[in-house]
Amino acid sequence: MVMRVVIPVLFLPVLFGCGEERFPLESLPTENVRTNFGDTLYVQQFPNWEGFNKPQDVAVGNEPFIYVADTENDRVVMLDIGGNVIGSSQTIKRPVALAQDKRLHLLVCAEFDTTLPGRTAPTTFGTMFRLDLTSVNHAIGNVVPRRVFYDPSDSSRRYTGVATMYDNKYYITRVGPKNEIQRVDRDNAVILFSKDDQLISPVTATFSPDGTGLLSIHALTGVTTLPGSRSVEFVFCQTGSSSLFKVQWIRLVTEGQTTNYLSKFYPSVDGDIDLLKINRFTRPEGLTLDASGNLFVADAGTDSLYRFSSRGVERFSFGGTGSGERQFREPSGVAVFDRTVYVADKGNNRIVRFKLSTDLR
Repeated sequence: MVMRVVIPVLFLPVLFGCGEERFPLESLPTENVRTNFGDTLYVQQFPNWEGFNKPQDVAVGNEPFIYVADTENDRVVMLDIGGNVIGSSQTIKRPVALAQDKRLHLLVCAEFDTTLPGRTAPTTFGTMFRLDLTSVNHAIGNVVPRRVFYDPSDSSRRYTGVATMYDNKYYITRVGPKNEIQRVDRDNAVILFSKDDQLISPVTATFSPDGTGLLSIHALTGVTTLPGSRSVEFVFCQTGSSSLFKVQWIRLVTEGQTTNYLSKFYPSVDGDIDLLKINRFTRPEGLTLDASGNLFVADAGTDSLYRFSSRGVERFSFGGTGSGERQFREPSGVAVFDRTVYVADKGNNRIVRFKLSTDLR
């Protein structure tokens, strides 16, 4: 597919206000939070969006525009809802995860190269970039990606997922080879950052790096939060072979003077719900929550897409290995907007879309 470039014009009258919230979000279309899913069918929409090279994530912004982590092309591509390409970012090495805060800033987990003192070959670090789209009226190619966080002491660490909160704080997932129990700052972690990119704390410091059950943490691949919610909870996915629960829904619980991040579901309380079935997933690499609390999981190991209710009950799943209708090859990212599911189908170099329908004829 030849990508058509469309220059956005809708921002010109609204992006020159003052203050932090420079875009009138209340004027934007939103999801119907009253949607009753019930018995549903997801109908694939054509044509597929192609022209990417191993895309690992897809995100829907608050405008809304669609953003694709075009990983092996070292860029983020911006499209409108119809699939028309609006533009591409300046070079960002291997972007793998995306999110947008309410200031319409794009957060990108990626890498960068730098030459360290005493070395001639460049060293590659994992990093987080911030793209202030409002400063350039959403002309994404004009914004200089600003590196806001990396660990200069450790080039082995990588950042694999990012999710924003209602107040523009955000979580990222971090991985690396050092996860001994005695380490104070283990590599595998979900980390909370302020809206100004200050590290607040790893929120999974008490999770087990060598456990197999709930509150164990291995090889994190993504994180998501509930859109618009003020509740402190998130869902992460992981691919470590020793983990029996590769998707875990976590919430902050306050008891007396103490607060802890705990699992939202427990078999002893919630029964044998689908989300907590042993080895339910093989290699989950992307996930998202819609405004109604439905959880979507892209499993690159089974080449499948799963949807669960807010209570962890499986509602609709499909997939299979291939490039045909309702098939995937290593789906690695998923996003939802306006009854449409967008999947970053990495192995097929495309974005595929599925429209929610209640017409089962």
